[in-house]
Amino acid sequence: MSEYLVKSHLGKEEWQIFNQVRDHEFVCDTVENDAGPNPVEYLAGSVNSCIVMSAGMVVKSRQLDVTNFRVENTAETENLGHGKSIVSKMAIKVFFDSSMTDEEKQKFLDFVLHVSTVYQTVKQAVDIEVKIA
Repeated sequence: MSEYLVKSHLGKEEWQIFNQVRDHEFVCDTVENDAGPNPVEYLAGSVNSCIVMSAGMVVKSRQLDVTNFRVENTAETENLGHGKSIVSKMAIKVFFDSSMTDEEKQKFLDFVLHVSTVYQTVKQAVDIEVKIA
């Protein structure tokens, strides 16, 4: 088991949140103020980062012919009224170069998603479609 501590506090500017993880600090903000990504963008970035990191680990451990692995994530929110919304869907496109067959590429991607902690966690709550682009 691993444990992660993230400390967050409201800044002086309206809606700016300052987050600290170990010796790293990052800002969360609204799209309008634009001092940093908003919470939905951080969520999508976390899913993407975990998929890409998982792919890198699988490629390295299995010495696979995979290069230029990247992910694009379009996250959609649904307004539930009364100031409440949820992330209702993520459409993820995965790009990479490889001499693998289409079937081997899909098996590789399926395994990457299987070992991706953040993807596995979020997919339980959000409709996520992942396809090789």
